[in-house]
Amino acid sequence: MNSWMRLVMSGLVAAALNVTTFAQAPTVGNQQKAGERLERRGKADQRKGERLEKKGEAQEKAGDRLEAQGKVRAGEKLERKGERNERRGEHLEKKGTRLENGARSSKTRARIRARTSSAAA
Repeated sequence: MNSWMRLVMSGLVAAALNVTTFAQAPTVGNQQKAGERLERRGKADQRKGERLEKKGEAQEKAGDRLEAQGKVRAGEKLERKGERNERRGEHLEKKGTRLENGARSSKTRARIRARTSSAAA
């Protein structure tokens, strides 16, 4: 048996020994940690969304001031950027609320249900 064959065989044996650990359902503690992680992510997204909205409002005001000074093109560009930041902020706030409340899609709920029922069986 040459060295390449030995290497391939050892890799197959190692994979076969680890297959059972990959097939195990996650423990309850890990699911709780994941939930807490989602809540923290949700709060962070909400805060970031609020910051972006404020930044967008400030950019729009700055754009108005630039237009008043006669710098129309720069003012319009800054206003557009401000509007985009505001929209992004609103979206992040909504996303943060969903994450914090633990709202999941029906596919995700079904996957979790299947995972927990197979672990109980």
